Amino acid sequence: MSAVESPASPAGGLDSGGPRPSKSHMARRRADAQQNRTQLLDAAEAAFVEMGLNAPLDLIAQRAGVTRITLFRNFADRQALIMALLQRGLGEIEAEATRVADRDDGFLILLRFVAERITLRSPLIDYWQQADRRLPEIQAALERLTATFYGLIERASAAGACRRDLQPADVLLLLTLVSGALYGRNEAERRDLADRAWMLVNQIITPHEAV
Repeated sequence: MSAVESPASPAGGLDSGGPRPSKSHMARRRADAQQNRTQLLDAAEAAFVEMGLNAPLDLIAQRAGVTRITLFRNFADRQALIMALLQRGLGEIEAEATRVADRDDGFLILLRFVAERITLRSPLIDYWQQADRRLPEIQAALERLTATFYGLIERASAAGACRRDLQPADVLLLLTLVSGALYGRNEAERRDLADRAWMLVNQIITPHEAV
């Protein structure tokens, strides 16, 4: 008997324990796993907006139509779930930045895009603002956010669509002003405050002719 084979091994060797899943089966499993993850993120975002960041994880799993085991298979804990939502939000911002990359006013469009999302995802923005900036994952997220604006600010500045002294780091200051809309008591009031904040931000970043 070969030293490599065990008595229980069939003639085909260790890899012959049974039929392997087909490629189509594996593709379906990956698609199902991705769908579960997306449904969990959607349910978590809705629950956090409705009940705050302490919304029950069991409720999130129930709304997503998955088991608690599936939730924790995707996200180790509440913190991991929140960070995944923040990462998804950054991905949406990057996608919008790509969409408007060839426009002189792309920076203004993207800033407005982010401002509107602040009013819709207030608990996540609260977490973002209160998170320890020394944490590596928070530092990386902030760097990723500001980097998204680099090229757009340069283009807008060169075209005269924004102040020439505007820096990517200033974006965080501008978004902090817009985040004042979170103090609205309901979505309608938050939208009104966001519109007011956006008007002020627009006045700050738009170049004015010398008097």
